Amino acid sequence: MSPTVSTMAQLVAFPTESRTPNAALIDWVADRLSSFGGRITRVGGAQTAGRTNLLVSFGPATSGGLLLSGHSDVVPPGTGWATDPWTATVVGSDVFGRGTADMKGFIASVLTTVERLADASWTAPLHVALSFDEEVGCVGVRHLLDHLADDLDVRPALVVIGEPTMMQPRHRHLGKVGYEVSFHGTAGHSSLSYRLPSAISAAARVIASLDAVGARAAAEGGEPELTVNCGVIEGGTGLNVIAESCQLSFELRHTAALDPDVALTPVRATLATEGATLRAVGRGVEVTEIVRYPGLATDAENPLVKLVERIADAGSCTPLGFGTEGGLFAAALGAPVLICGPGDIAVAHRPDEYVTLEQLARCDTFLAALVQRVCLSPV
Repeated sequence: MSPTVSTMAQLVAFPTESRTPNAALIDWVADRLSSFGGRITRVGGAQTAGRTNLLVSFGPATSGGLLLSGHSDVVPPGTGWATDPWTATVVGSDVFGRGTADMKGFIASVLTTVERLADASWTAPLHVALSFDEEVGCVGVRHLLDHLADDLDVRPALVVIGEPTMMQPRHRHLGKVGYEVSFHGTAGHSSLSYRLPSAISAAARVIASLDAVGARAAAEGGEPELTVNCGVIEGGTGLNVIAESCQLSFELRHTAALDPDVALTPVRATLATEGATLRAVGRGVEVTEIVRYPGLATDAENPLVKLVERIADAGSCTPLGFGTEGGLFAAALGAPVLICGPGDIAVAHRPDEYVTLEQLARCDTFLAALVQRVCLSPV
């Protein structure tokens, strides 16, 4: 068993589901990397008992260098596994277990790389960042980035986030905002619908407004700057009863250049109108933001992007189909951010998640060469 597979097995054994403590994993990684000279910083939040981010720095306390980032949390394993989800199980050329692809395989490769280079003469800093609660809206990393806003020594020249991309560098992805909306009026006999507002009808008009925003974006032709979706709606009690309440959830995905709040202006106007109508007979409309993270748009012509492409040897950067912490890192640190890691996102978040031994080996080779080039040799 390779050092990376062995390390990944120990990481998988920590059941770090989102919204549950990750302190045991963070302490284990911190102890391991501090023994190789890493400077340890833990960053949590007021409401994050048992969950914390980790930043480990090597080399000179200056700006520049490389930041390698991964999230420590995983989605719940669910049922239907052929193996124990909390045990990394090698079957042929695959390693099964929750988080093997998303993204403890990458974290294990980072640890192996650092340990192999522990005695190197650093010419630029290397930072390793582990976050929590990424899977529920990129929540935990915001505490770390708030901390880094005051730490001028952590200003890397390049950030690489090891989400599963089959080791192909990715430089762009959409951002996302998501909302839950509750409509509250009053119940009544359906024969009074001409004068008593229905919570369901109010929700339907908001959905129509949302669809109109999406339709306008699609009508512009080409790849749209935004997409919208109402994923959940529930309300009413009977065919002959005016609905007292209705709940819906919707999302808007958008490019890094588009302001989602501006795009949703017509929807907010509709919400205000419907809220005023329902408040005449009930509590009106309540809107709760449940997720928000920005898009990522790294310049594909940046010399460091070209360097990563050459080292990864998997072709030019392409857009990514899912969201990451990348936009948050880019906004906070002003550095080019790339997404590149072992494994296939198609097998994440489901039973029998796995990563191949070949992908882990490619990641080991990639990280060793990247750290050598950025942190041990002049770029």
